[in-house]
Amino acid sequence: MKKTFISLALAALIFSGCGAQAKDIGADKAKEIAISHAGINAQEANFIRTDKDRENGKTVYDIEFYSKDKTEYDYEIDAETGDIISYDSEVENFTPETQNNSVQDTNAEQGGITDRKAKEIALAKVSGATEADIREFKKERDDGREEYEGKIIYNNTEYEFEIDAASGEIIKWETESVHD
Repeated sequence: MKKTFISLALAALIFSGCGAQAKDIGADKAKEIAISHAGINAQEANFIRTDKDRENGKTVYDIEFYSKDKTEYDYEIDAETGDIISYDSEVENFTPETQNNSVQDTNAEQGGITDRKAKEIALAKVSGATEADIREFKKERDDGREEYEGKIIYNNTEYEFEIDAASGEIIKWETESVHD
């Protein structure tokens, strides 16, 4: 009798996958959650990246997409529950305009390189890319110096860069497939 009970218990564990298995909502459901939260419809979303990853002991989906108005959205969705762990959005390629509607070159008067020159430096490293392929671009102060940060997406590859605003030197250059 004991052997039969132990055998049945062991079989139950084997058939149930040795205990509770975590469910997975799937990448498509994670995308649906993200675009719903962003308040846009699926036709307006251009998905750049959907990665499944582990963070802080949880399996998550990292989702990045753009809307038609060039707003970039980044979401981290819990793969088991569908809860939004984190998100942010920002309007890409936004540059304030002067009163006469010409775009300002924010660094020209300060002796460093201009916004335009920083873009030229980055684009020179990506053969065939144009300014339209720059998806992020901003000037920030980091580690006590002014620098331009940006992202180029061209031919299914994402290029992230940082350029010293004083010298024009490329401080950081990272490349990865948009499918990773």
